[in-house]
Amino acid sequence: MLMRDLERFRRSALFFTGQEETPENKSLRVFHFRDSREFEKFSGDRKIAGLYRETWEGPIIFSRDGDHGISGSGLIFHEYVHHLMRERSGMTYPRWYSEGFAEMLASAELGKKNVLVGGLPEWRLSAWAQDEPLSIEQLLAPPPLAVQNGGNNSHYWNNYYASAWLVTHYLQLGHNAGHPDYRTATANYLKAVAAGENSFDVFEEYFGKPIVELQREMLSYMRDDIHRYKLDIPEYTYSIPRRSLSENERIFLLADEALDFDKPELAMAYLKQSEQQELGWQENLTAMAVIEAQDKKFKLGEKVVKTIGEYGQISHLTAANLARYYLLRLQSLSVTREWSEDFYEQAIKYGKIAVQMGPDYLPGYRTLWTAYQLKGESEPALQIMLSAFEQEPNHLNLNAAIGFYLSHLGRDALAREYLERVVAWSHSDELRSSAQARLEGQQDTGQATGE
Repeated sequence: MLMRDLERFRRSALFFTGQEETPENKSLRVFHFRDSREFEKFSGDRKIAGLYRETWEGPIIFSRDGDHGISGSGLIFHEYVHHLMRERSGMTYPRWYSEGFAEMLASAELGKKNVLVGGLPEWRLSAWAQDEPLSIEQLLAPPPLAVQNGGNNSHYWNNYYASAWLVTHYLQLGHNAGHPDYRTATANYLKAVAAGENSFDVFEEYFGKPIVELQREMLSYMRDDIHRYKLDIPEYTYSIPRRSLSENERIFLLADEALDFDKPELAMAYLKQSEQQELGWQENLTAMAVIEAQDKKFKLGEKVVKTIGEYGQISHLTAANLARYYLLRLQSLSVTREWSEDFYEQAIKYGKIAVQMGPDYLPGYRTLWTAYQLKGESEPALQIMLSAFEQEPNHLNLNAAIGFYLSHLGRDALAREYLERVVAWSHSDELRSSAQARLEGQQDTGQATGE
């Protein structure tokens, strides 16, 4: 049922946005837990219905059995909309629109024969209990993080998301209640902002009226005319291809995600349950070596390297783990300004095998470019980064890594497009602020040099 609901929601989102119906990007993975206690090991909270995370292997959805299914958590649908927007449009949207549109679709209600889009997100009901919605001007030019509601960011952002939902709802659906149709103006405005125009400065130009007038229309709409839109999207009845995982595959997947959640003890607990010498044993054994190496314990890895050498050909996962193991050994030496050419060569060797055998597995690329960076080989490092970018151009962490590295190298013009995506896409205040600071630093430098 979960996968059918997600597929139906995906079709609804594509239909609403006029996007072509094509298969989902293979990088999205969904983990569903029958056992709430096991789910809690990752989430830390058994009460939530699910969560969404961006990882180096692509976006993941975690959910558990419950009364409301996958739609019980607006967070999952909200983040999934961001995923679709990045994968399908390739545009960088102003933050208020990106969040407002995700909120609007995330509140979709899946009925028997149709889907209703545009209801009030239940998870935002508290936003206006004490405060008025933020104005359009406030959404277009939010204050610095330090002064948002006196530093109470969670309260501020709850209102921000709810207010962004209201503005986007009015611009997309207000015409159904007799208000002006702003869909074409919105599309032209978004294209202009994506092309580099300031989202605040050009707003009135594209919408053809003062912001305060549009604000009055929107508040009137809020009081009387909130309109939901019905989509004729029937229940998904097609078969879904499936296969059972081996025990070692299941364990590897769970351990891998435990590491993404920064829970190495949980990952090791899973890996120790591996079936020795069965299919997938090499991947699990090398994963244990990597976890030990992160604690600067290398004996298991030394033993594993000898064991793996007896098997001949290895998988891209095993190669990526071995590359990671040697990189960790190299990094442990660099702290004391020592160097091992052998560790470096082994990291490069296995990193290249991982990339060649698993061209869509980003962790392999990441280890390889990090090894090059550690030796100061910036051009090979950049080439590997850009090869990874060809595989996953809409990956948030990858865009951040490339943007920050180019900025570090002083190649600001090339860094800009990657950093702009980080500002537009990231939900991390720290990451977004760092990217914004780099962009503003570039602008200041350009002005100072007369560019």
